[in-house]
Amino acid sequence: MSTYGDPDHRTVPPPPSTPPTPPPSGGQPAWAWWVVGIVIPVIGIAVTLLTVNDRDSDDDSEARNTARTPTASTGAPGQEGAGDSDSGSDSGSDSGSTEEAEPLAPAFGPADWSARGDYGNGQYLELDSAQLQAFDQITDGTDLALDATAIEPVDAEGTVALLPAGTADPTEAECRTQIEKNKLDEVDLTPGTRFCVQTGEGRTAFLRVLSAPVEGEGTVRFKVTVWPLPQ
Repeated sequence: MSTYGDPDHRTVPPPPSTPPTPPPSGGQPAWAWWVVGIVIPVIGIAVTLLTVNDRDSDDDSEARNTARTPTASTGAPGQEGAGDSDSGSDSGSDSGSTEEAEPLAPAFGPADWSARGDYGNGQYLELDSAQLQAFDQITDGTDLALDATAIEPVDAEGTVALLPAGTADPTEAECRTQIEKNKLDEVDLTPGTRFCVQTGEGRTAFLRVLSAPVEGEGTVRFKVTVWPLPQ
């Protein structure tokens, strides 16, 4: 214990010392953060460019595929003319809806028939009746008149038209057209001669001479077809 008036010699504690500064967290230097700040944007830009390039490549590939893909109007490769064949089918079905009329069936024949051509007494033939008839004198229904001369073949007088040699036997319509275009008043009846006749009632007939005298009078054999009146 000190005495009165003596200074206080008690020990005074020293001031606290400054605590040491801790090192930065993680121990990374400052320049490393600069590098990170630069690298990350660069990586982002690179990824973006790659994505865009892939998308453009996909678009180009799709465009090329579309260009190679055939359209319905041109037809696929190896199937050229498919559209034309469809058109042909349509044309065929259209033409089927407008089919030509069936040829008119004969009312008589084809059948053999004979008549005589004599001097001054030739026979007169009627082709409008159900069974053909030959008369020794002219009638109101006469369609052909046979006439014989001494030095020429028997001829047939009426509304007739010769058919060209070497052609097929005609239909009713063909025979009618031949009469309209090449009508004659008479025709010589020699073997093989073919001709069409228009009857008094408007029917059409086709006759082919099977046999006949070369000259003078005699019997003439025909192959005859007569069609009914058109409806």
